[in-house]
Amino acid sequence: MKWYDSVKVKLLGFFIIVSVIFLAAIIITFYFIRENNLQQNATTATTLATNEILDYVRDTQTKAEKIVLILASVAKEELDNNTIEKDVISAILSTDRNNRINIVSGGVWFEPYIADKNSKDYMLFFNRDNKNRLQIIEDYNTETNYRDMEFYTLAKKIKNGTVAWTNVYVDPVTHIGMVTAVSPIYKKGTFVGTASLDIKIDGVESSWDNMESQNIYLMMTDKDGNLIRKSKNLEILIKESNIFKLNEPKLTEVIQLIKPTNNTSLSKIYFIENDPIFHEKSVVAVYTLPRTHWNIIIGIPKDKVMAQSNQTFKNVLTIIIILTFLATLLGYLLLKKLFANPMESLNEQLKTSSLEDGKHYKLLECKDRGEIGLLVDNLNNRSIALDEAQEREAIEIKKRVQNEKMLIQQSKMAAMGEMMDAVAHQWKQPLNALSMYSEIIKSDFDDGSVDEKYIDQFKDDVQVQIDHMVNTLDEFRTFFRPNKEHETFSLINIIDSVLFLTKDDLLKNRITVNIEQKDQIDIDGSSNEFKHLVLNIINNAKDAFNDNNIEKRKINIRLINNKDGKKMEIEDNAGGIPEHIIDDIFKANVTSKAEGKGTGIGLYMSTQIANKHHAALTVKNQNDGACFTVKFS
Repeated sequence: MKWYDSVKVKLLGFFIIVSVIFLAAIIITFYFIRENNLQQNATTATTLATNEILDYVRDTQTKAEKIVLILASVAKEELDNNTIEKDVISAILSTDRNNRINIVSGGVWFEPYIADKNSKDYMLFFNRDNKNRLQIIEDYNTETNYRDMEFYTLAKKIKNGTVAWTNVYVDPVTHIGMVTAVSPIYKKGTFVGTASLDIKIDGVESSWDNMESQNIYLMMTDKDGNLIRKSKNLEILIKESNIFKLNEPKLTEVIQLIKPTNNTSLSKIYFIENDPIFHEKSVVAVYTLPRTHWNIIIGIPKDKVMAQSNQTFKNVLTIIIILTFLATLLGYLLLKKLFANPMESLNEQLKTSSLEDGKHYKLLECKDRGEIGLLVDNLNNRSIALDEAQEREAIEIKKRVQNEKMLIQQSKMAAMGEMMDAVAHQWKQPLNALSMYSEIIKSDFDDGSVDEKYIDQFKDDVQVQIDHMVNTLDEFRTFFRPNKEHETFSLINIIDSVLFLTKDDLLKNRITVNIEQKDQIDIDGSSNEFKHLVLNIINNAKDAFNDNNIEKRKINIRLINNKDGKKMEIEDNAGGIPEHIIDDIFKANVTSKAEGKGTGIGLYMSTQIANKHHAALTVKNQNDGACFTVKFS
């Protein structure tokens, strides 16, 4: 037995295959779970990363809007009282005492001659100085009138009591980058001015620095793409102030993602295959703030987003691998003890279970009380049953052999009877001739014609008849003499011998025998046994001629030796073998003759003789008869 045929090896291989399949299924499952959780993990990671900035921006937006609304309301009341106090405006702008929202300037701005009938461009504008104090700017001169600036035109478009935010711009007087919250001032339903609050755009330094230290990039834009702030790791690629005008192919994919949506903080999570900043897969989140429509864009490496999930996956996978290995080992040892070891024990018992007679076997022993024990019990019962069956079979075989010997002997005796009849026919003519010679010699003696010459001729004539009788008797004796020694003989001699013995019987039954082809065929075996094969076939043909009342009776014999092999064909025109028995005609006790006329043993014996001579005996119906073929291998 090869090592790979062992049950132990197969069990171990089975558990290894099952373990590999199980681990592969677990890994694939965890992979899909991890990928399915990528969106959730990305949302969580980006939310945690931007919480501080988002809270600051929302807080700044809320406080700034409250201040500018108060500023607009107070300005309207003072305008109704025909007086606008600078200190009141300054106090409102200083509401955020610690300046957490980074107010850099602000004020109120009016339509021509509304606040002062002597002043066309009246405004109160305060700017924070180096000491963080708000100081009024007495002369706010710019090339562009403030009424044509974005903050003022934006205020004219919105309703009373509402707030709007400008895009990012640099104030022409203070030269500070800022965004402005504006609220219109209405008097009796007519727009008369606006309140403004300017927020410096480079606040919350600590939050941005913290982002950059965590290998995260961040930028904030207004709705038109103007940069409010960007992290330092973007400065190399982004040098313009408006990202929509940026001509940098590497950032094209990221820029296309900035599409603000309404009434939501988290707009969308995107997955970048090759991030231009990290040069690897990343997660990009775009937050759009309501009302201002500012965009906060944050990029985080995908591996960083999935770090916790990957670590959990590795830990779980390690535990599963260890448990799978232990389960495989335990299962193998358990099955080895419960299955493989009992099987080995049974195999060893089977090797030495044969008794001295070689025909019976010892019963197997097994302590298992499960399926293997039941199998052993069944095997023992089967062994007992087989022993009994073998004994019965031996008795039946002995009986069958005896019966076959009797049948064969009967067949031989029947053949001998037929041959005796043939010999009697062969002797009848010479005996008649001898009887006639005795009458003639007496008559000639009486006539005095008997002399020495007459006696010599008489002697020769008598000897011819006696020689014919002796030859016939010798052929008969040779035909039935046992010949167990193998010899090389010619088939044509066998056929001539059979025809010599049966010629009178064939003549009596009006059967013509033609040898159509006489190729030389020499075979090894028993010539006498092979004569019986030829005789059986010829006698069957003779009986078929008589049973079927055939008028013109012919038997054609062909001895063929060519490139296709050696074979003998004996063909008659006696009507053939009935189709319903032709396939079984060579079995014992099968005959086509009427009941009482045939034993069914002749052709069975013939096929046994053919097998002994390494040949196959077959038959088929053709040309109004049967054609028997003996093909030698």
